[in-house]
Parts: sequence; structure tokens; C-alpha cells
Amino acid sequence: MKKIILPAVILAAVACGDKHENNENPANKTQDSTVVVEENVEVLKFGEDITEDGAMSGEEFLLAFAGKDSMEAKVKAPIVEVCQKKGCWMDLQLTPEQNMTIRFKDYGFFVPKDASGKIAIVEGIAKIDTISVAELKHYAEDRGASQAEIDSITQPEVTLELIAKGVILKDKEE
Repeated sequence: MKKIILPAVILAAVACGDKHENNENPANKTQDSTVVVEENVEVLKFGEDITEDGAMSGEEFLLAFAGKDSMEAKVKAPIVEVCQKKGCWMDLQLTPEQNMTIRFKDYGFFVPKDASGKIAIVEGIAKIDTISVAELKHYAEDRGASQAEIDSITQPEVTLELIAKGVILKDKEE
């Protein structure tokens, strides 16, 4: 029996290690980016190949989204925060009072952890979502929040999010 269990445990450990390396390592996710230089501005593309054509400002998006639960959208806004563990989410500033969380379709790609301050064009499905306490605590950990701040999270939060199929990052506004 021990002869069967030990190889099975080793095989499972190797399989889990390979899965972690291929699916969760941000270096593996961001290597698929495309770098383009347009008019002296470096442009990085992640996920599906999208264009800037038809991208709405944060204000335009909020007006178009008013009264809806979800909609397809392409939005252009500055990045205010990025997951510091993997780059698996980011927050865009739609207005000074309103941010929107961006996650990536099928967890299929990540953005660089140093993308805060850049301009993002994202395309995907925007929706109203309720974030559980556990997920809020996870996001706080990703931000590098203190344990006291993490422990103070006790209520779910209704938020605006977009599941992006593609992302364009620019160093500055044109």
C-alpha cells in the first residue's frame, strides 16, 4: 500500500506545482503582452487584441451605465491601484469619487504590478457585483493592508466591476 501512496503523493505535488507555475505566476501571464510604440508613447497590450476606438471616458461610461445591471463597455481611465501580489486586478478612477475594479477574463492574463499611474483602456462586461467579506479581505491583503485594516472588514460591499477581455496600457494621455 505504501508503494502506491508515495508515488501518488509525489505525482500530485508535481502536478500542482506545474499548475501553479503556469497559471498563477504573473511573470508567465504578462509575458504574452505586446509592446507597441505610438508617437513616442509605449503601449502594452494584454489579453485579446483590442483597440482604443470607441473608448468612453469614466464620466461617459457612468452616464451610459446608469440604471443598468451590466453592459458591454470599453473604458479609458487612469489606474489608481494594482494587485501587488500578481497583478490580477486593478482599480480605475472613473471620476474623483468613483473607481471601478477590473478583473481579467478567465484569470487568463495579468497586468504589471507597477501599472498604477498609467492610462488603461479596458474592454469587457461591466456589472454591479457584491464582494464578499472573504474576497474583500483577500483584496486588502493583495494591497498590503495591515492586519488591523483587514480585520476591520466585516460587511460585503456592492461595487462596480468590469471583467476585461483585453487591456491596453499607456504611460501617459495623448
